[in-house]
Amino acid sequence: MRVVETVRIDRSAEEVWSVISDLDTHTGWRPAVREFRQVSDGSLAVGSRIREVLEWRGREIVIDDVVTAFEPPQRLGIRGSWKAADFEVDFRLEPAGEGTNVTMDWPLYPKSFLLKIAAPFMGGAMRRATKEELELLKTYVERGPERAAATQE
Repeated sequence: MRVVETVRIDRSAEEVWSVISDLDTHTGWRPAVREFRQVSDGSLAVGSRIREVLEWRGREIVIDDVVTAFEPPQRLGIRGSWKAADFEVDFRLEPAGEGTNVTMDWPLYPKSFLLKIAAPFMGGAMRRATKEELELLKTYVERGPERAAATQE
């Protein structure tokens, strides 16, 4: 299964990149993310390891991620894995006039029997969740973190 969604953000690619590449901001615009932090040494780069903790349907999911693409200010790729599935997330930023088109492209590779059966029925929910994340990213970048948080409440 693969989900690809795009949003236009009325800010430069550099401004959008500064949010996407700052792991501390992800909990501010990705509603399911409870923790998103680098666990490897050094600056964020290809090969960096990230610990991601999600809350999904009342469950906590801990995911081990690795950065697979780091091309400022155009692309951040992350590959993740947990017991039920593997996935890849590719954030691509393309200048569009005075703004930026941000595409989130993420294939999901189910590993558990249950997820393999459920995956074909999850497409709509995954697309909605991806659109929501991108809209929250747009709000976060365009309004700033303080105003974006107030909008969510």
